[in-house]
Amino acid sequence: MNIENFLKKYFSSRDKIILACSTGPDSMYLLYKILETNYKKNLVVCYFDHKLRKESEKEVKFIKDMGKKYDFIVEIQEENIKKIQKESPSIGIEEIAREKRYEFFKKTREIYGAKYILTAHHLDDKIETFFFNLIRGTKLTGLINMKENNGSVLRPLLEITKTEIISWLEEKNLPYNIDSSNFDIAYTRNYLRHDIIPLFSKINKSYKKNIKNTLCYFEEIKDFIDEEVKKFIADEDSFYIDEFFEKPILLQKEIIRYCFYLRNNNSTIGLSEGNIDEIIKFIGGKNDNTKKKIKNLSMKKNKTKIMF
Repeated sequence: MNIENFLKKYFSSRDKIILACSTGPDSMYLLYKILETNYKKNLVVCYFDHKLRKESEKEVKFIKDMGKKYDFIVEIQEENIKKIQKESPSIGIEEIAREKRYEFFKKTREIYGAKYILTAHHLDDKIETFFFNLIRGTKLTGLINMKENNGSVLRPLLEITKTEIISWLEEKNLPYNIDSSNFDIAYTRNYLRHDIIPLFSKINKSYKKNIKNTLCYFEEIKDFIDEEVKKFIADEDSFYIDEFFEKPILLQKEIIRYCFYLRNNNSTIGLSEGNIDEIIKFIGGKNDNTKKKIKNLSMKKNKTKIMF
């Protein structure tokens, strides 16, 4: 991956570049690569301290020193994630940490008037996320949620592996830090990363390439479905009931998800398969001029149309 070409694709020569950096090998690799480009003068590096590890103090000093050495802006935020999790025990600590981290990245992006946040997710992360979401139960969107461009988040490293990253850093003798919590298999992701996914190489040494190709295929399917859904809902406030039931059940469900997404802060969180079935049943019901609200989706129907 040529980082300069990637940056040219998304940024003008004056745009601020917000980089999420943990000081680990992945984000440091991306940082060093950006410093080799003409965009280095626009760089803002964000470090989020979860207050979960003792070494975070060392990492804060490390990134501040890097900022002075290479003349880039460093933004740091601290949050006591354990304390927050105690107040919301039903939410996992990993989920809370991610939410708070991305809140910080978004806030920094807005402060600097930047279009995007850059993260250093690579091919291994993409494969890991696929299996993590598959095991938890998800739809197609959840299986392919790690794209090069996810709206405000850019991921330039999705074509390269962790091994390639480490090899380059070691060859150049460039410093980075190791997050000790990445080896704690009490965390589901770490268990997948260290104990489960490596077993695939015993079946097929090319498993990363093969899974990558499969994910590309899934992305093409999802892009096609999204295009069909948006074409159908040209008017985002209503559609004809007869035309809706002419569509395959897969598209019917995706249309409902999209309607919910538009009215739920661009999220489908909280919408279950049961909710979707209930909405479709309401749309196809014999009663006219009726209203119904399911989750955040308010609906009104007459003989021919459903309105939101």
